Amino acid sequence: MIDGRTFHFTGMNIYNANSENNCSYSLGSGSLLDEQLRQIGPGQEVFRAWFFQSLAMTGSRRDWRAFDHTLDTAAARAERVIVTLGNQWGDCEDGTYKSEEWYRSGYKFRSGNDLVPYREWVSEVVSRYRTNPGVFLWQLMNEAEDRASANDPCDVSAAETLKRWADDVAELVKKIDPTHLVSVGTMGSGQCGSAGESYTRLHTGPNIDVCEYHDYGDISSALPGDKWNGLAVRLRQCQLLGKPLIVGEMGMEGSVAGGSLSQRAAYFESKFKIQFASGVAGILLWAWHAPPSRGPNNASYDIGPGDPALGLLTRY
Repeated sequence: MIDGRTFHFTGMNIYNANSENNCSYSLGSGSLLDEQLRQIGPGQEVFRAWFFQSLAMTGSRRDWRAFDHTLDTAAARAERVIVTLGNQWGDCEDGTYKSEEWYRSGYKFRSGNDLVPYREWVSEVVSRYRTNPGVFLWQLMNEAEDRASANDPCDVSAAETLKRWADDVAELVKKIDPTHLVSVGTMGSGQCGSAGESYTRLHTGPNIDVCEYHDYGDISSALPGDKWNGLAVRLRQCQLLGKPLIVGEMGMEGSVAGGSLSQRAAYFESKFKIQFASGVAGILLWAWHAPPSRGPNNASYDIGPGDPALGLLTRY
């Protein structure tokens, strides 16, 4: 329920909405974000964007102008934003993978060029924007997983460590802003710390409101994945918890669909139809990418102006 009504949504990932040429092309000032929201069309109700500390800095000082611009632009169009507060992979941050040590204690300490530790950063963002009408939900991390390094196997303590981190930060968020929803930010398909039944346990926390799955699976499978970590399993787990599940990223390279954007849109539509019928609460396509300097790349994940997939945002 959102504002007293049952709500499901479609939209795009516009990860670089806050970029000032420091995370792909710039949308963080001027009229281009508004122009591109218009190009996406009226079907989009929610989009997802990076709200990383590195994107709120000019030199060595805090600079909120891009974030203010994104949320104000969204609100002016009656759209809302999934505010993603960190990145597992370090892209558009300092490039550092977030390790088990980081989830254990590192998130409480300052690193790199950051002005404050991640935990304090979350507090800053939520405190500043808790009443902003452009906020849809707070997402603690993009694709959170817990292992010693990107190439290491899962540690036996991964699930416990990831849950302790998620519960701590989610509680912090809710103390500041008890109104907005909170999600951990998981891929959901068997990553360290959230594989199998660990996914259920991760989402049992009283301050975690929303489950998440990222669909980069078989293009012909509407409910991708195996019997332990597939989307159908995640839907059952979250339904038992009484929590909605969103597909925060659904991506497909145009080359996989034979280079035809119309064929890719048809594959997307098959997934939309069955996933919504199965109980998915929202789907966001990966990813909007329309730099003014060039046209669309039909072989990539890019979705740009005129892409047939944009019609799904209105139809669903």
